[in-house]
Amino acid sequence: MAQRRMFSQKVTETDKFLDMGMTAQSLYFHLGMNADDDGFVGNPKSIKRMIGASEDDLKALVEKDYLIVFDDGVVVIKDWLVSNYVKKDRYTPTIYTDDRKLIGLDKNKRYQFVSDLETERNQVGTEMEPKRIQSGDKVEPECIQNGSKNNSNFFEENPQLQRGQGISTMEPNWNQNGTEMDPQVRLGKDRVKLSKSKDNLNTTTSTTLNSYYKKLASPKSQNELKAFVNELGGDVVAFAIDSMSDNADRPSFAYLRTILNRYKQQGLTSLEAVQHDDDVHNGRVVAPVGNKPLIPVYKLGE
Repeated sequence: MAQRRMFSQKVTETDKFLDMGMTAQSLYFHLGMNADDDGFVGNPKSIKRMIGASEDDLKALVEKDYLIVFDDGVVVIKDWLVSNYVKKDRYTPTIYTDDRKLIGLDKNKRYQFVSDLETERNQVGTEMEPKRIQSGDKVEPECIQNGSKNNSNFFEENPQLQRGQGISTMEPNWNQNGTEMDPQVRLGKDRVKLSKSKDNLNTTTSTTLNSYYKKLASPKSQNELKAFVNELGGDVVAFAIDSMSDNADRPSFAYLRTILNRYKQQGLTSLEAVQHDDDVHNGRVVAPVGNKPLIPVYKLGE
């Protein structure tokens, strides 16, 4: 394995990178120095403890789109090939072969989950493989046999989430149990108050989920989204999607997965809890210490 590592100014001299805390920046450099020749690091938590960084520093690198975290705890540096090139006679492939199969390179030579690359390719106009009926004849891509477009409606894919009978599933409306919609209330600049019940979601939640679901070309990503909705609730997932759109420099399903996994790890399953977590994470309030109340943080221009 090569012993020298490089860091590109295209990555480390940007405002996005320099806006992070010094410990988060330091953690990025130390992870780079300890990565294998493919940019994988098998002991990120040990390195974090060694340099005195916190769990929030690691999360910041993930959410700022500098790292990918796998289920086994291994991380990979997304800009590895932007910064590093190892000669073939010194190159040693990563031992994390299962994780390596899950990622590929985008047009900027950055690591991305394969599912996100498929989504990106299909969003820029790549035609999908035409579906075929049993006789072998082709039908138009993304069309069903009666000629109408397939909307990939979330209810059609998730019948267990439907409520009530005799209501058209083509309507982008999650509240199908006949109960009155919760009124939408503006909170601050961009917030919308959503329903608290997992079984009684309002139109805003339904529209957000259905719209985002249709953007996911990979069945694996679609199934992951369904699982998050079942576990956390549609309102929580919809809030995470809106939060990602507002805060992420490069919104992607990998970014959304990171947010939702953080909710799961912290046991956040209510809308109030994730709104508070979002406020703390984005510096709008300071987390309480002991019995002291929350302290609001006002940014310039607010």
